[in-house]
Amino acid sequence: MEIRVFTLYLTLFLFLTGCTFFAGCVGEETDQLDQLPTATPTHTPTPTAEPPEDGAVSFSGAGDQKTTMPLSAGVHLLTLEIEKPDGSEPGVSKVSISTEKDAIMVEGNYTAEVQPDAVIDGHYRWTHAFMLSEDADAPVEVSQPAPWTLHFGFPEMINGIPPQTFTGIGNAATPFFMIPAGNYSCQITGENLTVISVWLMDYYGTMLMDGDRVAPLAFHQLRNDDFELYVGDYSTTVPVTIKEGDNYLFNIVCDGSWSVMFSPVE
Repeated sequence: MEIRVFTLYLTLFLFLTGCTFFAGCVGEETDQLDQLPTATPTHTPTPTAEPPEDGAVSFSGAGDQKTTMPLSAGVHLLTLEIEKPDGSEPGVSKVSISTEKDAIMVEGNYTAEVQPDAVIDGHYRWTHAFMLSEDADAPVEVSQPAPWTLHFGFPEMINGIPPQTFTGIGNAATPFFMIPAGNYSCQITGENLTVISVWLMDYYGTMLMDGDRVAPLAFHQLRNDDFELYVGDYSTTVPVTIKEGDNYLFNIVCDGSWSVMFSPVE
């Protein structure tokens, strides 16, 4: 049965392929490899720890938990809300959703440097957008030591076109916004991070393609000469060609603070 993986599984991926991708590339970008994001000038959502009010289905627990949830075909937004542990760090969160045709695996984490700014009303909160090919009673697994609640809903939409700027801490899916066909510049920066990856997804859940393969706008990890992760900063500018005008969103996987500025090329 064909499985399509639309989201990132950073730790597993990097452990299995890190030597291939990063050997001899300490602190360098590969070729193409929460707080709610804010968008300017058209949109400034207020960060909140409240569940989304969009008819989302929810799943709560602590530690490692499994369940089956009814999810429809199409694009979804997962929101993981984590209670701030007393006197300890939240640790790595892992969420996986599987069906006969799709497999989604996402990890969320925060470096010590950004943890204080990532807390909203006593909670950490991160989001990620994904697509399912068909309606399914999907097995869902969550791993996070602290008490948590997982919500499923639909991404926000804003009435805006480029230029748009989004900022955040940790994993986040931005709202959908309209991008007409044309050439653009995507400036990606990050601080106090060990890893960052940025993907562009259209309204139907299709990821931006580079030829015949799905390609991130940025995929970067900071490692020293001993291949150990270290906390640092990141900056790059990526040219982007949009062949078909549509509503798009950014999926950012990051354990630090980040900014994505998307602008038309004059």
